[in-house]
Amino acid sequence: MAPRDYYEVLGVPRDVDPDRLKKAYRKLAIQYHPDRNPDDPEAEERFKEVSEAYDVLSDPSKRELFDRYGVDGLRGRGYDFNADDIFSHFMDMFGGAFGDMFGFGRRGGGRRAGRGRDQQVGIRISLEEAASGVEKELDVRREEPCSTCNGTGSAPGSSPETCRTCRGSGRVTHSQGLFTIQTTCPHCRGAGRVISEVCPDCAGNGRQLVEKKLKVRIPAGIDSGNTIRLSGAGGISGTGGSSGDLYVVVEVRDDPRFRREGDDLLHEATIPAYDAVLGATIRLDGIFDEVKVKVPPGTQPGDMIQVRGEGMPRLQRRGRGDLWIQVNVEIPKKPPRKVRKLYEQLRNLDD
Repeated sequence: MAPRDYYEVLGVPRDVDPDRLKKAYRKLAIQYHPDRNPDDPEAEERFKEVSEAYDVLSDPSKRELFDRYGVDGLRGRGYDFNADDIFSHFMDMFGGAFGDMFGFGRRGGGRRAGRGRDQQVGIRISLEEAASGVEKELDVRREEPCSTCNGTGSAPGSSPETCRTCRGSGRVTHSQGLFTIQTTCPHCRGAGRVISEVCPDCAGNGRQLVEKKLKVRIPAGIDSGNTIRLSGAGGISGTGGSSGDLYVVVEVRDDPRFRREGDDLLHEATIPAYDAVLGATIRLDGIFDEVKVKVPPGTQPGDMIQVRGEGMPRLQRRGRGDLWIQVNVEIPKKPPRKVRKLYEQLRNLDD
């Protein structure tokens, strides 16, 4: 899902206190819980969205990062939100009583197939590549099913057994007065199964790290800090769910010819004094092709000349930014004698 303002997602002001924040999340989480909205993918996405917002804003350190740098700042500092952990978080926060009152719990009495973890990698490209767009190959370390046990976690020749404590549900029920509370099974830790003989290569988790080569298409106009999501290219699920996503964070290297200002480019050009006085047409290499720039008569040192449409492509929009030429005027330090005499004649004309 696209990053949004977490305060807007929960419908709270930016100075919201913890109690009001929790109440806002509780209301929306109950409203959009997938088990209360069966076969409604939009409700499930909304539930994940409000849960991610609460996960950030309820943590003081994450909230401070978000307030200062936004979602990209969180991801740039290693924040990784696993959307399917929120189902356990919801039950731990509000208790199994909500499942009894509203009729949503673990569907069919079984455990929910958790989604794999999202991963993040960085990539550096040149300004030219950012301008034209480019396809890059990434070397990524990602989890895949263990080749020895085929992802079961059990040693070859054995197989996992259904947990006798929770009978495979991953949850146990406790009665407390009028309420029924569900908690994670302490025996299998929510897995719903028990491995008696552990696979020696993956230590029982059913996954192993492998080196993979992935191709990513970087669109024209991308800038440093922009993120590209590769759906399903993240970590695999250990419970049969979908794989996580891979987020590619782009860094555009500095270019010695141009300074980038959003979609605009700034270039410094040095011209002789007579071109500044009389005007001229100069040629320079733009980000794509040669660019002709008209220098008007009387141009002063430091003046800016705008060349429309010769900047960076606008990301996911039509058109391009502008190229700005900052003019530097070259003053000869030791002009030849003839040139010096001409300058002396010019000075005498002003007397």
